[in-house]
Amino acid sequence: MQKNQCLRMDFLAAMAVGGWCVLSLLPSPAGSTPPHSNSVDNPAAPSATESREYTLLFTGDVMLSRAVGSRMKAQNDWSLPFRLIADTLHSADLRYCNLECPVSDRGRNLHHLYSFRADPRAIDGLKAAGFDVVSQANNHSYDWGPEALLDSLERLYAAGIQPVGAGQNILAARYPLLVRVGDLRIAFLAYVNIDPKEAAAGVDRPGVAWLDPAQALADICFARSLADLVIVCPHWGIEYALQPTHDQVGLAHQMIDAGADIIVGSHPHVVQPLEKYHHHWIAYSLGNFIFDQKDTPTHRGLMLRVMVRDKQITGVLPLAIRINSRFQAVLAPVDDRHPQPILAEETPNDGLLRTDHLAVCTGNSIVQ
Repeated sequence: MQKNQCLRMDFLAAMAVGGWCVLSLLPSPAGSTPPHSNSVDNPAAPSATESREYTLLFTGDVMLSRAVGSRMKAQNDWSLPFRLIADTLHSADLRYCNLECPVSDRGRNLHHLYSFRADPRAIDGLKAAGFDVVSQANNHSYDWGPEALLDSLERLYAAGIQPVGAGQNILAARYPLLVRVGDLRIAFLAYVNIDPKEAAAGVDRPGVAWLDPAQALADICFARSLADLVIVCPHWGIEYALQPTHDQVGLAHQMIDAGADIIVGSHPHVVQPLEKYHHHWIAYSLGNFIFDQKDTPTHRGLMLRVMVRDKQITGVLPLAIRINSRFQAVLAPVDDRHPQPILAEETPNDGLLRTDHLAVCTGNSIVQ
């Protein structure tokens, strides 16, 4: 990105923060203001001569309503979906998912094509699984309107889980979530551009962070000044498509150029390629992690284990998962792992994803 363009984005971000200072004077529900710095518990810091490696674990779509919620309720086990993969989750220093529903008993069903709302007790399962950060920037967080969304944010905060990508107004929704893992400062940004557009937060309206490309790039420039790592989580793309669109590829590249360290996408419900662009990784879609969809491809997904040392991403390891008949995520057996496409080389200058540039990931760590 050209220097003057990034300076212009810094100016836009500064204006946004100035606007936030004004809006923050408005009364707000607890937990709906932009988060500042939150710490994740970790083992004791290494000595000055050592360099601690941190592990960040990203999962795909988590939906705790509908059949998933009914099974948890019937068995009175709100940790059921995560029980068979808990050890893997707990092995990381920070865990993230896209939470594809509000967790609330409030609101009004807006009768979208599919309307999700999870029982508030489902938060016990998220907490037991160890999730630290969840995105609410998706097309289902507003299924039961603003009251359910804000209640969900409050409940997550109260449980020690940090939501990102939604809030009581547009600046709260867009403001970076700042998390500290040991001595590592991480900024999360999350956006959605999947209808309903009415879910987008406004100046005085609760909602989700809508993915406006120019504004997102400005937000990334701003977050870059606050953190060692900037992680962008867009909810985008076409459902069940095995490749991202050309527009997604172009925007992802711009996000990296603006200062993002890694991009972790969601929404298609199937796994899409991982791309390495300018020594940074882009996961266009990790597929599902916990869901009750019927088609076989939606029963598979990826977790992305990201290793960080000296405040730099040093390795990325895709871990294949499948969802069993009880809606539980499990590590896929070696003989059951379908090859996951990885862009092993830098993309061509035209920025298009081409199948002749795809290699196959066999489950080994991909080191930059």
